[in-house]
Amino acid sequence: MKNRITILGLLLMLVSFQPIFAQDHKKPSMEQIEKRKAKMKAMKRAFIGIEIELTPEEEKAFWPIYDKYEAKREALRAEHKELRKQYKGKEPEEMTEAEAKDILAKEASFRERRLEIDKGFDNELKSVLSAKKILMLHKAEMKFKKQLLDRMKGRRGPGGHGGPRGEVGPPPHMMED
Repeated sequence: MKNRITILGLLLMLVSFQPIFAQDHKKPSMEQIEKRKAKMKAMKRAFIGIEIELTPEEEKAFWPIYDKYEAKREALRAEHKELRKQYKGKEPEEMTEAEAKDILAKEASFRERRLEIDKGFDNELKSVLSAKKILMLHKAEMKFKKQLLDRMKGRRGPGGHGGPRGEVGPPPHMMED
């Protein structure tokens, strides 16, 4: 019962943060993007904390590990984004065979590096959390992302486009995986 009440409270909090997701037609400033990221991070932390029911001792050990892991994932996402910029707008049919092979090799490398980060994270967490709570964490992360994506989809108007003010949710770079 307590868990349902806290989840309901968290969902209400998500709704109250509606301005986080609102965008005007102009591109948001770096300051606005950083504020959105900070609010999203706070919401995700609250959601995870509720979902996996950390004790105060677990919290002290867990969050530094989690933050380190998130920083590594973010750095990898940024690097991946730069790679995609190199080939943005270029269709496979327009590429040389060498370019296509290069992209395939780099994409595989990113997936391998992501897997290594994830393995290291799980191994480090095993020293502070039970295996059950680590699984609960993975489930909570997926659930948070799904709820966020569902919320974004719900804010789109007919045809999948933004509402009257072009409101479609956080910028794509905040949702990359």
